[in-house]
Amino acid sequence: MKKLLLFIVLLGLCSTAMADLSQSCKTYFNKLDNLVKLVPENEASKQQIDRLKQQIELQKKQFSLMLIEKQEFSCKKGIELYTQMEHLLFKK
Repeated sequence: MKKLLLFIVLLGLCSTAMADLSQSCKTYFNKLDNLVKLVPENEASKQQIDRLKQQIELQKKQFSLMLIEKQEFSCKKGIELYTQMEHLLFKK
């Protein structure tokens, strides 16, 4: 559940089509894709996961329309937030 919450928070910062993304955005979206894979797929979560995947793809397309400088700024902020949340949720 914590992982799903983290993903939803981070999703609010994202948007893009990988070919047209800056390197920071590619890294950021790869992190989000990997996070989605951590959520166990069962009947209860399947519908939410499918919606989240669709939202990520939409946001990738939206980001790809942004200037590279804006992409870099936004995705670097997203990576920073992801890293902070990751330390809070997954620290050992």
